[in-house]
Amino acid sequence: TNETMAAFNSWALCCVFVGVARATPTVWPQPASMTVGTATRPLAAGFGVFCDGSSEDRDIMSLAFKRYERIFFPHGPPSSTTRRGLARLVVALDEKSASAQYPSYGMDESYKVTITNSTNSSIHLAASTVWGALRGLETISQLISFDFETETYAIAAPVVIEDAPRFSHRGLLIDSGRHFEPVPTVLQLLDGMAYAKLNVLHWHLTEDQSFPMPSAAFPELPGQGAYDATERYSATDIKTVVDHARVRGIRVIPEFDMPGHTSSWRFSHPEIFAAGCLDEASRGAFDPAENATFELLESIFAEWFALFPDAWVHLGSDEVPSTCWNNTKDLAWMAAQGLATFDEVFGYFVNRIVDVATGDKFKKSNVMLWDEAFSSGTPDPSKAVIQIWHAGDTLPSGCKDAGFDFVLSAPWYLDHLATNWTSMYAQDVPDGAVGGEGCMWGETVDPSDLEATVWPRLAAVAERLWSPADVVDVAAAEPRIRTFRCLLLARGVRSGLVDTADGRMPPPGPGACDQ
Repeated sequence: TNETMAAFNSWALCCVFVGVARATPTVWPQPASMTVGTATRPLAAGFGVFCDGSSEDRDIMSLAFKRYERIFFPHGPPSSTTRRGLARLVVALDEKSASAQYPSYGMDESYKVTITNSTNSSIHLAASTVWGALRGLETISQLISFDFETETYAIAAPVVIEDAPRFSHRGLLIDSGRHFEPVPTVLQLLDGMAYAKLNVLHWHLTEDQSFPMPSAAFPELPGQGAYDATERYSATDIKTVVDHARVRGIRVIPEFDMPGHTSSWRFSHPEIFAAGCLDEASRGAFDPAENATFELLESIFAEWFALFPDAWVHLGSDEVPSTCWNNTKDLAWMAAQGLATFDEVFGYFVNRIVDVATGDKFKKSNVMLWDEAFSSGTPDPSKAVIQIWHAGDTLPSGCKDAGFDFVLSAPWYLDHLATNWTSMYAQDVPDGAVGGEGCMWGETVDPSDLEATVWPRLAAVAERLWSPADVVDVAAAEPRIRTFRCLLLARGVRSGLVDTADGRMPPPGPGACDQ
């Protein structure tokens, strides 16, 4: 529309990515359907964008075009001598599709890219939603090459790509509790995730070791629980991350682990901990026998949930030191409640806290829980999504049979440095899963090596979760993941090596970007 063209006219040069010139362009993750011809078409000087959609959608697309301008033209804009060729990108959003301010589970990320070999002067990108349009922009960015001899840009033609993800939940877990991850580090990770069409940042924010999460109501929690006065987040920091993710079509799901992995809370609020584990040498666990526990959690949820608009929240529930409840007071409470075992106490806590999060006050649609909540607790399948981190076939089939949606992570622990990208690529996703996550736990990683440990192995996870189930050939994927590593490096992402027996190794010697 004329209105939209005027909005984007301030950036007339757009929507081409420069990569290493190649005869057959590749796209990572591999699209569901892709037909690419052997010819190319030049991109004309003054290449422009036309886009329709709601004002909210246009705002997100405008920001996307500005981002991709810096990626698309690292060698300068198309030459002024290039007058004939593709002159514009036409982005068509489905007018019947309601605009959405935030990405969400189940969002439509489908898109279609069409480039003809005729005299048509446009690249066409069609999508039902702005989220699909963002994925299509990324695909287009990987189809462009730059000729250093002629200093011209070209795109493969003809091209017809019809694409949509296999799973709606495709994520990366990062851990700011064991090593603090500064906001610029998190924002850089989000950029890389968008290049791989990942759409969930699972942010593990509280741990035994530290408490970097802000609280105006309980400032003593980060004040006494953070590693130091600088390694903590402000509310503005959280909003910055959520907004950065939003305009890239990425959800941010916070994790506040409980009732275990909570020792850092104990420095300021020992009253909510079971008496059996108040010693600093022991790992703590919240005391479900104390109403004060749930009163504090409900108060702090009011703050935290306002910072994270996603309909899902993760409340941990793994590796609980249940022996903390083996004390006179809690045993008497258990008897009064008719709870015979510590597993039943754990189930009581899980159900009560899930009900708080999904109830009328907070109205979260789903609470994610680690698989101990399924194995040892009794959550409601209509309110809980199980994240599977223990290996084996029993948990996936058991969750499915019990009616739970589940997210797979067991084969994709990025902190397992000996697990290479080929092993991660070879893992399929069992029936009943709604998606999966690569997990970058923070015991042995910090901002100095985070990206190099995550990439390119996370790219293997991304393709497994996006591409069709029959895209499984490691040999066919190898040259494409090498190209994708080059793309990451060219865009400033500090990817590790493809050829490595360890998750983070230095280059073995001089070589190209596809090592």
